[in-house]
Amino acid sequence: MTKAPAKCRILFHPMPLEPEDLHHLRVAEGYIDLGMFLDANEELEQIDPDVRHLPEVLAQRCRIYGALKKWDLLQVVSRKLVACNPADIQAWVRLAFATRRAESLAAAKEILLEGLKRNPGIDNFHFNLACYECQLGNLDAAKEHLSQAITLDKKWQMRALEDEDLEPLWAAFAMNVVGYPDIADQ
Repeated sequence: MTKAPAKCRILFHPMPLEPEDLHHLRVAEGYIDLGMFLDANEELEQIDPDVRHLPEVLAQRCRIYGALKKWDLLQVVSRKLVACNPADIQAWVRLAFATRRAESLAAAKEILLEGLKRNPGIDNFHFNLACYECQLGNLDAAKEHLSQAITLDKKWQMRALEDEDLEPLWAAFAMNVVGYPDIADQ
C-alpha cells in the first residue's frame, strides 16, 4: 500500500462508521436522491465529528455542494479527496468541474491533465478534456481527446452528440474546418 502523507493516512486506513453514523449517512444519501440537500447536510452534521472526514462522508458533501452550486466548497472537499486518494476518478472530475465554475476553464483543464498523468487511460478524463479544449477554442486537441475517449469507451460517442460544450467542434466539422474524429469505425 502506498504510504500517504500524514494528513491523509486516515483516509487510507479508515475506521468503519458506527451503525448510528452509517444510518445518518444513508439517510443523507436518501435526502440527496430526493433533492433535499439542506436536510441531507443536516443529517451529515449528525455524524460523529471524528469520522466526518472519511471519504464516504466527504463524497456525499460533494454531491450536496455540487447540487447547491457551492463551487468553492466543492473545490475544497474534492481537492482533499484527490490529495488523499489520487486514484479516485470521480474526485478529480468533481474538482475540475468545481474549478471550472469557481476559477476558469484553463485551471480545470490543468487539473484533468494532472489526473490523466496520474491515472492514464481514463475515458472520462479524455471526454471532459475534449469539452474543455473545445470551449477554449482548441478544436484539434478537443478532437484528439474525444477520439481517445470513444476509443476507450463507446458510450462517449452518443454523449458527445448531446454535450453542449462540444457544439463548436460539431460546427467546425460541418464547415470542414477540422476533420471528423476517427470514430466512425470504432
